[in-house]
Amino acid sequence: MKSILKKLSISAGKISLVFRFILLGVVILCLLIFMFRSPVAVWYLHQRIDRFNQSAQVSLKISNIRIQGLASILVTGISLKPDKGDTLLRVDSAYASISLLKLLAGRIVLHDVRLINTSILFDSHDSTSNYRFLLRGRDQAGDSVAGPVNYSTAIDRMMRLIFDKIPLSLNIRNFSLKTITDGHRLGFHLGQFKLTDHYFRSTLDVTEDSTMAKWVVAGKMDNHNRMAEFRLYSADTSKVVLPFLNYKWNALLDFDTLAFSIAEREGGDDLAQISGFASLSGLRVDHFRIAAVPVEFEKAEITYQLNIGADYAELDSSTRVTFNRIDFHPYIRYRPKPAKQITLQVHKTQFPAQDLFSSFPQGLFTNLDGIRVKGNLSWYLDFFVDLSMPDSLKFATSLDRYQFSVLSYGNADLTKINGPFSYTAFDRDLPVRTFMVGPENPGFRTLDHISQYLQMAILTSEDGAFYQHRGFLPEAFRESIITNIKERRFARGGSTISMQLVKNVFLSRNKTVARKLEEALIVWLIENQGLSTKERMYEVYLNLIEWGPLIYGANEASHYYFNKDVSKLTLAEAIFMASIIPRPKWFKYSFDENGHLRESIAGFYRLVSEKMLNKGWITSQDAEKLIPDVELKGPARLMLKQTDSIPPDTLQN
Repeated sequence: MKSILKKLSISAGKISLVFRFILLGVVILCLLIFMFRSPVAVWYLHQRIDRFNQSAQVSLKISNIRIQGLASILVTGISLKPDKGDTLLRVDSAYASISLLKLLAGRIVLHDVRLINTSILFDSHDSTSNYRFLLRGRDQAGDSVAGPVNYSTAIDRMMRLIFDKIPLSLNIRNFSLKTITDGHRLGFHLGQFKLTDHYFRSTLDVTEDSTMAKWVVAGKMDNHNRMAEFRLYSADTSKVVLPFLNYKWNALLDFDTLAFSIAEREGGDDLAQISGFASLSGLRVDHFRIAAVPVEFEKAEITYQLNIGADYAELDSSTRVTFNRIDFHPYIRYRPKPAKQITLQVHKTQFPAQDLFSSFPQGLFTNLDGIRVKGNLSWYLDFFVDLSMPDSLKFATSLDRYQFSVLSYGNADLTKINGPFSYTAFDRDLPVRTFMVGPENPGFRTLDHISQYLQMAILTSEDGAFYQHRGFLPEAFRESIITNIKERRFARGGSTISMQLVKNVFLSRNKTVARKLEEALIVWLIENQGLSTKERMYEVYLNLIEWGPLIYGANEASHYYFNKDVSKLTLAEAIFMASIIPRPKWFKYSFDENGHLRESIAGFYRLVSEKMLNKGWITSQDAEKLIPDVELKGPARLMLKQTDSIPPDTLQN
């Protein structure tokens, strides 16, 4: 037993000696690494810089690199210049320290960052720029085939990467960012920026050509809790005017204060959750595609929650959107694979109707400015589409009334269509002709003096449910969306006759977002408040719509094409007139070189006549005798003699 213990003691002594030698070796290795850390780091960085310079065709230079302590680096004299172009970056001094414990775990987490005298210039003119190399795609030849993407994991990694790069302490002195775009100059300058105990506040000098402004940026950044928020406002009483928009798009966007926050929450397995808010106060937008005059928003904000799963992203219904006096909770879901699917839902229960009309931004709806209402409204919208199966698209929406009535109509008299009124026709946003819509006009025809064939043909082609719906036909919108998805372009609209009438009578010809929204609201008011009968609306519509070059109204069109009163049109002539309503100025392209209707128009004849027969609007004898051709006998026949080329995309309805 003693001999065994003695042997074990000798073995333990040997193991202890070996361990001591290993420990000593590790200590010596650590000392060597610590002693030679700067030369090794400099050598490694210069190797990487040389490869970068060769591959990107740039010149990245660093005057000096020093490793300080165990996990800090000081770099001075940094410059980056493409081989062809101005210097993109200059930094006099850059210092950074990282978390050693996080580094051992494979993460680079910044503790302290200091930048002194930083200058960045983006220069672009003609087709060249000094930053094009940054936009080049990486060579994917060596990449392996990627498996399915887990979106929640990807978002979590991205958020961690972003917040790991937010230091606990940040000190920036004399930072300048400038852009030159074909002579247009834009610059941002920070004299001093400090992030201390997660908070910051600094003044930003902004110059655009000869204009100057001072902005204040303030907020909080917390990398540990993965949250950030900031506010942006003017340093004086003026608004913050976003630069570059006027130069690039002739647009104006300014505001009093912009606030934004973002935070990541623990969502569990295969679920990432991001929440926060965004708000704009005193927002003003001015662009000819939005409205004819500047649009002003008193208050617009959103408190949001995003849920990102393994294969989907959704805006949770707990999200709240506030727009002046109106708020609602939208639900949006997007699933990209295996096929792209989009879901949109809004269910707004009863609310005071005046809140909606009082929330209209000033300048957006000029006809409805000052409107006063009472009662309640509710609104719902349900939309779903699988882009691989467009025909399965679901679309339903309704704005419902509860003891709703209009006390005063604001700027526009929405009942004017009930009597004679003066109408001005526009062409390319310019007034081209003014005439009376009423008995004072010798070309005016009441509904009972307009061919029944023409009335039914137009209803069939334009709006078959006109006498049944209240201004909107969700199924027509659904079909137009399906068509546009299939053709991957805006190929078909969903306007009803009511919408076309309102567009012509009450609205400008400027194609703006505001006009479409105002059109929908006026249609809803006229139809739901019974401000006019369907018969009168259709009568006015037929007497003022465009039917050819400077040809307005059904009777004038009938004389222009067939030299007869509109009451005497044949079925073939009526269907022809219905066919050209979408493109009245191009009617001549419906004919071939011999003056006969093209085969594409014959298809339209078959479709319309079959629908008219099924609805009992024509007899079987009418359908059997129908020949898809007409003879022009009025002034329009002279247009067929012109020999200009026929646009190939105008021959299909």
